[in-house]
Amino acid sequence: MNKKVLIITGAGLAIGLAEALIYYNLGKNEKNEKFKFQIPKGKELLKTAGIVLITSVATASLSNLIEKSLEEDSIINPSSKLVTV
Repeated sequence: MNKKVLIITGAGLAIGLAEALIYYNLGKNEKNEKFKFQIPKGKELLKTAGIVLITSVATASLSNLIEKSLEEDSIINPSSKLVTV
């Protein structure tokens, strides 16, 4: 696994877990008058972290494939240029 995939996976895991905790707390505090930050315990925390890890790896892998595809396209056809608008 290359360094870029690990960086994207790590960043996705950190941001994704923070996002998941925000949504978890919004749901838990929906009917409460006072907001209380909570972290899920046990299996619920492991499931959440597992889902975020899987989506982070998928995002990193897809990004890597797209980047390689774009690099191969420029090698095959070096005269092709990206047009910006």
